[in-house]
Amino acid sequence: MQLVLFIVIVTFTPLSCEEISESGPDIYGEFNNLPQNCRENLKEQMAQRCSEHPFQPLLVEVSQCKFKCGNELNNGRTKLTSGQSFDLKDGTPCGQNKICIDGQCIPRCSMPFVKLLKGIK
Repeated sequence: MQLVLFIVIVTFTPLSCEEISESGPDIYGEFNNLPQNCRENLKEQMAQRCSEHPFQPLLVEVSQCKFKCGNELNNGRTKLTSGQSFDLKDGTPCGQNKICIDGQCIPRCSMPFVKLLKGIK
């Protein structure tokens, strides 16, 4: 009996000591190829922009060249979700050899190089 108890304790002890990590989804997927300091700077600036609004203080979504600030309130009866989207500044890297132009993630060499050139956005 003692041997069985010893085996059970030895078997489950490492399992109980492991730290369970529940991380949220990676909303910064498009920016994984940026250097670490650029990625952290971008995250910080988006979070700062969101924190400037008292009713939508959280960064809730990042998608290509846009990010969304918002908030969710739930009092048990009513659930309210609010948000506001923003475009990233033109020239922001958004993928491998891609940049943001007018809220769209485009290949770097497809960007307009000459101002006000007709036919190219």
